[in-house]
Amino acid sequence: MPMKHFAFIDCFINDPANHCVNDIALKNKITASYHMPSKFGFNSLKALSHVDGFIILGSASHISEKLKWHKELLDFIIPQIEKNIPTLGICFGHQLIADYYGCEIDYIQKDKKIFSVTRELNFKEDFGFIKKETKLSLGYAHAQIVKNISDRFTVIAKSSEFEFEALKHKEYKFYSFQAHPEASEDFLINEASISSQIEAEKIKSYGDLIISNFITLAKKD
Repeated sequence: MPMKHFAFIDCFINDPANHCVNDIALKNKITASYHMPSKFGFNSLKALSHVDGFIILGSASHISEKLKWHKELLDFIIPQIEKNIPTLGICFGHQLIADYYGCEIDYIQKDKKIFSVTRELNFKEDFGFIKKETKLSLGYAHAQIVKNISDRFTVIAKSSEFEFEALKHKEYKFYSFQAHPEASEDFLINEASISSQIEAEKIKSYGDLIISNFITLAKKD
């Protein structure tokens, strides 16, 4: 049986996040393609003949900017989601799809401060092999948040700070996290205020678990 193919959509503005793709592909025994539509357009995505799942990565751009490539990304990915191709939205990807389906996205603070932190998630329902009431910490770097959700979503996980940390679409196989489960240990130390290598390794393992659970769910199709 051929390995499943997952397409990574990197929405970067300044620095690409391609460091995570090989790590995820090797650990989860998948084939992966890497696409940078925010910088180089959509031809590589449109050329794909078959994809078993999409992973939409983060961005330094904000949903409220309504950039041209935001709309172009939605024009591409929404038909894929509505074909029930499993899709994981991370940070910007979480907000972009939530916004499309009627959720409220806004800055956490009026000064548009970027929060680089860790938060503990409390799972409100099962997510693959991660069971309800599981608690685990993940790294964050963001200025906007999903403030309210539409009736198209259920909550997978919340934190003490925010209600809508992780979402699942009620109809389609779309899952999303405000955190960065794909983050490397270097990102966690340098960008998410992790103070030690040991703590970074632990939080990285939790992120790996999130990604592998999504891939496991997608492989069932």
